[in-house]
Amino acid sequence: MSGSRSPNARGRRARSLAAGGLVLAVAAELSSAGLLGLSGWFISACAVAGAATFSSFSYIAPSGGVRAFAMARVTGNYSKRLVLHAAALRRIATARAGLFGRAAATERAQEDRLWSGELLDRSMADADSAGMALIECTTPVAVTAVLTVGAVLAVAVSTSVVPAAVLAAGVVIMAVIAHRAPGAAHEAEQHTRKALRAELVTAVDAWTELASLGAAQQLAVRTRARFTRLDTAREVVGRRRHGTTLATGLTGTATLTATAAAGSAPDAPTFVCIVLLSLGVLAQAEQLAHAVDARAAAKAAHRRLTTSVPVMAGDPTVPAMRSWSTEQGIGFAGYLLPPTALRPGRVLGATVARGAMLVVTGRSGSGKSTLLRALASSLRQATEGREGRPAVVAVAADDHLFTGTLGSNWRLADAALTDDEIDERLAELRLSDSGLTARTPVGPGGRQLSGGELRRVYLGRALARHPHVLIVDEPTTGLDDRTATHVLRILTDLPDTTVVLALHDVPICLESAGQVTRLPLDHTPQEAP
Repeated sequence: MSGSRSPNARGRRARSLAAGGLVLAVAAELSSAGLLGLSGWFISACAVAGAATFSSFSYIAPSGGVRAFAMARVTGNYSKRLVLHAAALRRIATARAGLFGRAAATERAQEDRLWSGELLDRSMADADSAGMALIECTTPVAVTAVLTVGAVLAVAVSTSVVPAAVLAAGVVIMAVIAHRAPGAAHEAEQHTRKALRAELVTAVDAWTELASLGAAQQLAVRTRARFTRLDTAREVVGRRRHGTTLATGLTGTATLTATAAAGSAPDAPTFVCIVLLSLGVLAQAEQLAHAVDARAAAKAAHRRLTTSVPVMAGDPTVPAMRSWSTEQGIGFAGYLLPPTALRPGRVLGATVARGAMLVVTGRSGSGKSTLLRALASSLRQATEGREGRPAVVAVAADDHLFTGTLGSNWRLADAALTDDEIDERLAELRLSDSGLTARTPVGPGGRQLSGGELRRVYLGRALARHPHVLIVDEPTTGLDDRTATHVLRILTDLPDTTVVLALHDVPICLESAGQVTRLPLDHTPQEAP
C-alpha cells in the first residue's frame, strides 16, 4: 500500500519522477527544435525545387519527419507537464510536512505564542518555491544545456566547426548575462510590497481606532509614501530587466549573424535550417534569466525551511530557570530577576502545592510577564512526554482568538464540547450576562468583544483543558471589582490544578483565601522562599 511506503521508497519515487520529467522536457524541446529546423529546411527545399525546371525532389520523407517531430513535441510537452508537476507537488508536500514536523518537535511551537500568520504564510510560500524550483530552475537549465549541445553538433556536421563555435559562444554569453538578473533589486521590491500589504491590512482591521484618533490623514500620507517606494523599486527592477533583455537580444542577433556569415556557403535549405535551429536555441537560452531568479528564491526558501523554526518578531528571549512538577505540586529555582533602579538583581525560587495558588505581584515593568513566560517554558520542558491532561496551559496578556465563533475557539481546547456545555461555562464566567453564546461571532482577533470579555473568554478556553498547572497573566484586566472577585474565586476553587497568577496587587479576596502564596517583585530586599 502507498501509505505504508518507507520515506526512502517515497524519496526514490520522487527522484524517479523528477528524472523522468527532465527527460521528457528535454525530448519535447529537442522535438520543437527539430520541428523548427526541419520545417524551415523543408519549405526552402520545396521553394528551390519549385523554381527549378526539372526536379526530382521528394516531399514524402521530409513531410513525414515534420509530422513525427510535431507529434513528439505535443506528446512530450503534455507528458512533461504531468510528470514535472507531479514531482514538484511531491517536493512541496515533503517540504510542508518537514516544516510542520519540526514545528511540532520544537518547544516554542508548543507554547501559546504560536507562529504569526505572516510567518506561516511565508513558510508555505517557501515550501512552494523550493518545490517549484524543479520546473522553474532545474528544467530550463537542463533543457538549454542539452539543446545547445545538440544544436552545436548539428551545425558542425551540416557546415563547419566555426559557426558551431559561434553558436556555443553566444549561448555562454547569454548565460553570463542571465546571472546579472536583478536579484537584489527584486528582493527589495518584494520587501517593500510586503511592508505595504501588512500596513494596509492593519489599517483596515483598526480603522475605527484610527478614525477616532484622527489619524486617517497621517495614515494616508504614510501609505502614499510606501506606494511611492514600491513604484521606485519596481522601476529599478524593470530597468535592470529591460537591460538584461536588450543585452540578450543583441547577443542573439550577433550570434545569428556570425553563425550565418561563418558558414561554408551551404545551400539555401541548409542555411535556413541552421538559422532557425540557432534561433530556437537562443530563445531557450533567454529563459536562463528567469531560472537564475528562481534558483536564488529556492535557495533562500530552502535555507529558511531547513533552519530552526523562525521566532516571532519582537518575542523576547525567555530567561532560563530550573523547575519541577510532581503530584504534590510545582516549584522553580535559580531564576535571575533582572535588576532595576529600585531593586537589585535577585535569584528567585518558590514552591506551590497541588491545588494551591502562587500570586506574582509588582508594578508594570517589574518582570511579572517574563517570569510567567519563563516558568511556562521551563515546566513544559520538565513535563515533556507525559500522557493524559496537559501539564501546563498559559494564558498570556496578549492571547489570541481566531475569526469565527466562541464555540469554534473553545473547541480548540476540547473538540468534544457541545454548544450547551459552552453556554454553561460562559454563564459560570458571567459572560452570558452580555448575551454571549457559543454561536456568538468574535470578529478578527476577537475585536467584537470588550477587553474584559476577552480576558474571560481566554480563561474559559484554558480551563476547558483541565491542566495540571494553569498560568494566567493579569486575569482581572478590564473587569469591574465584582466580576474580578468572581473570576478569582473560580481560580481558587480548582483542587486538582496549581494556579500561578500575575497581578499588580493582591486583592482582599485572595488575602483571605487559603493556600495562596505571594511573590512580590518590587520593594522586597530578601529573596522569596
